[in-house]
Amino acid sequence: MARSAAIQCGKPQVLLTTSTCLIAKTAGVALYHKPGDHDYTYGFVYIDPQAGFTLHFFGRFTIDVDGNYHAAANPLPPDKYSLKIRLDQNEIAALLPPRGLAQLGLPEKPDWLSFYEDKSDSVTHKVNWGSFYNGIGDSRRAIIYLESAYKERPDAPKLVFELVYAFNALERPEDTIRVSKSEFAKNPKDELLCREMAFAYLHLKSYKEAATQYQACIELCGDSESQMAEKSELVMNLSSAYKALADTPNSEAWLEKAKRWAPKGSPVYRYFHPGEE
Repeated sequence: MARSAAIQCGKPQVLLTTSTCLIAKTAGVALYHKPGDHDYTYGFVYIDPQAGFTLHFFGRFTIDVDGNYHAAANPLPPDKYSLKIRLDQNEIAALLPPRGLAQLGLPEKPDWLSFYEDKSDSVTHKVNWGSFYNGIGDSRRAIIYLESAYKERPDAPKLVFELVYAFNALERPEDTIRVSKSEFAKNPKDELLCREMAFAYLHLKSYKEAATQYQACIELCGDSESQMAEKSELVMNLSSAYKALADTPNSEAWLEKAKRWAPKGSPVYRYFHPGEE
């Protein structure tokens, strides 16, 4: 059975919102509408088993003074173009109400959705869906899938990282350490897992363990520009751990390394150079 989703924000009839969106079920959605725009962009949001949350662009519409929906000129006619957009947690959209769907002649569930059925096994399905929900910032929903998968098959690929990522997002650092400690012992070069553990130790105020873990993570980083940007962020956290331990020499030494290693334009570089563009 295909798993699908809609971005539902506030009341169903509300089209404009900046609140956090909850992905719930297949439906038509209207994307963010700037105050000066005359019309709205709309489409269907669903979960692609490979790509995650995706918007299938359908067209544009307007709303008259009586609240009726009218199709507007479409710059990408659906009989000539097919546009799909990968969504992330920064997207803003709102659910189209049943009235809007009816007046625009849209189905509640498009026929083409059957092409995106998830044919993977139960555990893989749960891990993937948990990963997709983590990806759009809805770890509360992700944890439902991931904890269930962990009970069934704790050694499933990608599961431990996605689970501890959700634990940290939900401020459950104790669970992060409980699940990740033995996994990291088996895979000490897992950089992503290393970071989640270090983050958890820091938030548990286990500063000595956090310092040790962050140093392990830093050693795993490469020398490319993107990796140096990530390394500089890890070093900032390591410096804060030493500061909490009242180890001023180490804190200041690592802070200087963060400043030196941060590539221009990276978050840490901007922290040290707030006046630069």
